[in-house]
Amino acid sequence: MTKLIIFVILLSNILTTCNGQRVENESINRNTEKNMNNDKLLKTVNEIKNSDIYENSENWEARGLNSSDQQVITILRKATNNFLDRLVKIDNSNETSETKLKQISNLVDELPWDELDTEEKEFMADTLAPAIEAAGFNPWKIF
Repeated sequence: MTKLIIFVILLSNILTTCNGQRVENESINRNTEKNMNNDKLLKTVNEIKNSDIYENSENWEARGLNSSDQQVITILRKATNNFLDRLVKIDNSNETSETKLKQISNLVDELPWDELDTEEKEFMADTLAPAIEAAGFNPWKIF
């Protein structure tokens, strides 16, 4: 009987240790995945912010459009940079994925849609979509 009790205690300790290791490994994996996603987001944000996406008339022509005037380009650039900065802050927060999605949706709603025509709206959405995707969300369910 004593051998059985010792065996059960040892087995219990082994299982507890294994479970603790599994939980620790899962935590490490989640942190590694979050860091990789964060790096991807930061890279994407920097690429967009440092691009001449709106300023270069060739980018408009590639969409079959004439370049918008400088005032609209300034609106697009400021709105884009502000959105990207706020997106990074949301991504870095400890909020749940659901809360982050709501916050990003609110950011999208706050963009200066009323000041843009349809093509400019589409251009801005296409420009911001890769950053939203890099944050782990489907941009086309948000826009």
